[in-house]
Amino acid sequence: MRAEATLEEWARLYETATRIRELEPWELLWDMDIIGIQVGKEPENTVFYSILGKGGECYGIAAYEGYEGFNSFLMLTMHEKMNLSIEYAMFHQRNLTCYWGNRDELSAKQREIIKNLGYKYRGKNNWLYFQSYEPGYYPYNLDQAEVLRMTEHLEDLERAFTYYREAGVQVDFESGNMFSFIYSADRKTWHFGEKPLPFTGYNFGNLIITDEELLEELSNAPKGAFSLEADVRPLGAPVSDKKYNKPANPAMSILTEANTGMIISCDMNDLDEDAAVRLAESVIGFIFKAGAPKEIKVSNVVVEAALEQICEVCNIRLRRVKRLKGMDEFWMMTKRYW
Repeated sequence: MRAEATLEEWARLYETATRIRELEPWELLWDMDIIGIQVGKEPENTVFYSILGKGGECYGIAAYEGYEGFNSFLMLTMHEKMNLSIEYAMFHQRNLTCYWGNRDELSAKQREIIKNLGYKYRGKNNWLYFQSYEPGYYPYNLDQAEVLRMTEHLEDLERAFTYYREAGVQVDFESGNMFSFIYSADRKTWHFGEKPLPFTGYNFGNLIITDEELLEELSNAPKGAFSLEADVRPLGAPVSDKKYNKPANPAMSILTEANTGMIISCDMNDLDEDAAVRLAESVIGFIFKAGAPKEIKVSNVVVEAALEQICEVCNIRLRRVKRLKGMDEFWMMTKRYW
């Protein structure tokens, strides 16, 4: 069950963020100039901060928790290279973010919190609000646990940035380094300086089938002369359901016939399902029913990695293309009814 933060907990978060606004970290840092703050000895627990606003259009701070969160940041920064839509990358973010935006960007709940706290904002890029980004969900207001974590993250950032600015630390961000600030487990001591990022490219996992009997059956599947298009796409619309503590944004696993655009399968995944695995299962099911296609077209490396082994075993040409024409037409037509 979702637990909401108290007004006192929201007040502490707003006070911390307001102090950071006065520091104007975006005057010194670009969004790719990462600050990494670690508590204790485990690097995997690092919180990675991206500072927004150097260009003057949108001020904010995104806190990516752990390596999984940082990996989603790299997906966003590399989405064009991987031919992922900005929508796909945004809906796969895993972070807690504060923005200084415009009044019309806020939900009624966010405006209510500001009113109850007694803040009075005016003008462009002055309205402070917070968003939680989590794959499978639509961006939403922070719950109690997220408010408490974000408060701690921003308090850590306040101290780290103050040292960065006052100590005049020089960091070669362009060479894949970050400003590292490491606390002892009890937070009584700390040290800081330049440190390499844990990784600089998006990590995506290849789907590996280990069932030897299944692999044998796939290798012996009859061959067809048709082509398929395969993709995974977030619905891109909030879905309210009592079993979720915030609006869901499920991923769709879609398989079409390339030449006709006929839909072979279109599955809406539960939030605990891997959409790429579901897509691979749809491809396998189709192969056993109709035979192995001569070609499967995909548009990005994420889907390509999920289907690579299947295509290799079945001797299917797996081709990455810029655009999936049949899939795009179906998607545009379907979105009219949302």
